[in-house]
Amino acid sequence: MNRLKLLTLIAIGCLLSFSTTAQDTTKGFLPKAGDVGASIVVDGLIDNIQLSTNSNSYGQNILFVKYYFSDDLALRAGFGFNLNKIVRETADSSGALLIEEDSLRRSVSFNLSAGIEKHLTANKRLDPYVFGQLDISLIGKTKNEIENREISSIGTKSTEREIIRDGGFALGINLGGGFNYFLAKNFSVGSELYLGLQYVSVGGSVSDNTTTTTAGGTRSSTFNSREDISKSTTLNVNPTAQINFSYFF
Repeated sequence: MNRLKLLTLIAIGCLLSFSTTAQDTTKGFLPKAGDVGASIVVDGLIDNIQLSTNSNSYGQNILFVKYYFSDDLALRAGFGFNLNKIVRETADSSGALLIEEDSLRRSVSFNLSAGIEKHLTANKRLDPYVFGQLDISLIGKTKNEIENREISSIGTKSTEREIIRDGGFALGINLGGGFNYFLAKNFSVGSELYLGLQYVSVGGSVSDNTTTTTAGGTRSSTFNSREDISKSTTLNVNPTAQINFSYFF
């Protein structure tokens, strides 16, 4: 199925490009000033091909486009939004008790990517380039909600716990190069390699609030807070060259 999707994508791109070429044969294969393009990434081996969007140095998926200021200079820009929500429900019996536990974990993050792409001397189809790119990610708070219930013949004892951790940010700077090879007018396959420097700071205050209600209806609460901050700086080379399919219009 994945190979079928890939072959379908290539066929559609070639048909669109052939149609455009038939209407206007005055231009070459490469994009020109004023053109806009979008790309997707092909991951995996031949028997496990997957299509996805580009990702920034923090690993978030982004909508990624390019705009050509001139024939050899392009703006790279992307936007991403991740909303993670994990729900888990369990139930188990222990003697005369029925124990139920529900948990919910939520987090949200945004990112922006922007950079400049300088295209080098190209021939009719091959288009090499170098680029610099800045990635900024805003990491929202993480909220965990856990409810535990012990159900017996005398009633239900419940414990509700809420843990909130502060978020943070990630800043990445990437320098690298790549190429596009145009299979047809405006439709290309390409690859990139880059050297990336990334700084990540996550955390701050952690609040932990627990409320217990006995089977008889008596409620009690405990509240704790602490500081927990993680900071890291990494310098690495993108370990594998990602393959991109791009279409310009």
